[in-house]
Amino acid sequence: MVQDTATALLGVEGLQVTEAEPEADGSLTVWAVTDHPGAAVCPGCGTRSGAVHEYVLTRPRDLRRGMDEVSVCWLKRRWKCGNGECGRKTFTESLPAVPPGCRLTLRLRGLAGAEVAERGCTVAEAARWQRMSWPVAHQAFIARADPVLARPPGLVRHLGIDEHRRGRPRWRADEDTGEYVLLADRWHTCFFDLSGDQGLLGQVEGRTADDAAYWLAQASPAWRDHVQVVAIDMCSIYKSAVRRMLPRARVAVDLFHVVQLAVKATGDVRRRVVRGKYGRRGRSGDPEYGLKGLLVRNLEHLRPEQFAKIMDVLGRDTGGQEILAAWIGKEKLRDALNLRAAVTGSTPCERHVRDRLFRFYDWCAANDDIPELLTLARTISRWEDEIVTAALTGVSNARSESLNRIAKLEARLAYSFRNPANQRRRVRMACTRGTRRSQNATARRSRLVTGRKHDPG
Repeated sequence: MVQDTATALLGVEGLQVTEAEPEADGSLTVWAVTDHPGAAVCPGCGTRSGAVHEYVLTRPRDLRRGMDEVSVCWLKRRWKCGNGECGRKTFTESLPAVPPGCRLTLRLRGLAGAEVAERGCTVAEAARWQRMSWPVAHQAFIARADPVLARPPGLVRHLGIDEHRRGRPRWRADEDTGEYVLLADRWHTCFFDLSGDQGLLGQVEGRTADDAAYWLAQASPAWRDHVQVVAIDMCSIYKSAVRRMLPRARVAVDLFHVVQLAVKATGDVRRRVVRGKYGRRGRSGDPEYGLKGLLVRNLEHLRPEQFAKIMDVLGRDTGGQEILAAWIGKEKLRDALNLRAAVTGSTPCERHVRDRLFRFYDWCAANDDIPELLTLARTISRWEDEIVTAALTGVSNARSESLNRIAKLEARLAYSFRNPANQRRRVRMACTRGTRRSQNATARRSRLVTGRKHDPG
């Protein structure tokens, strides 16, 4: 009964524990023999043998017991093959959990792969903790990750496209022409599920229109037809790829980048005016420099005294009035963007959005002596349809940006990547890890410790 209990605690199918010895250093030595019906079957011809040639002692590494090591001593039998026509004269016992020639059990390899794929450890950390080499731990991670990543993506209504930088490009000199050929691009184009919970759908090396169109072409026609809105930054490259491969989808510009462009234009006007007024960069003590932090804030977030300070300081001279005109133009652009449902709570009318954009254009035309405002107005005019789509649908690239942050953290943990394929695998597993956990999680009923009922108010 003691041996049966020890065998169940070891948990390796086909191994029967005969003895367990605790060592002085805290480790545990487990002696085991084979107890599997197929162990005596010749792998070459399938003949069951009944003659033992010799006994062999092997020590496959297995999982830890808490913080302590478990040393498995497996006493194998080497059998004689009874089939005279078989090329194998003898063969050694093996189990599905410990294949022939393996020094690590499959569950130890699986744990190392799960440490990287599910817990987010680096390959080096998993290898160091499980006392195995980096290539072995990496192969275990590949065996765990590739079946998950090979699944085709589900249908997506809102698709996000963004780029991610991966270190430096790699070049190789062509032996025939002597010209340098790009081996690895420093950019990856990423595709995200913005309406569901699939996270990062895939990556492709490069950030040209052909690179993005290549990944979209790999999807099925039904998948491409199901995409309704594609959210991008103000990038004409991705817009061209979407128009080519997803002609039925509407393109929405991420409104954060639109506001960021307006804030940058206001800052450019302030820096130009300050340099023309003082002949140098702004510094502490300059009235315009003291407003630098207030000019990047939203109008509705300013206190009355802060708003009065902006109007008083910038209204004193012509240069300050240029800065004030740029700041007002930024706020007029934000008035059009604030019609989206996330701010008002209701879906806006397209005509109202375009009317407010026209007020922005009219203000820029009235201040056409400010080149930064004219440049901003031209850019907004080129992307007006995409901006209106973003305001009407409320689709943004916020989830893409958050997953891009996870990708940067993965590169930082790995001290950057040299292999683009390894980077794509690690990043995709990291950006879908939370999704897999939510699918496998089970609802638990919370228990009150104090016995007091929850007050919903």
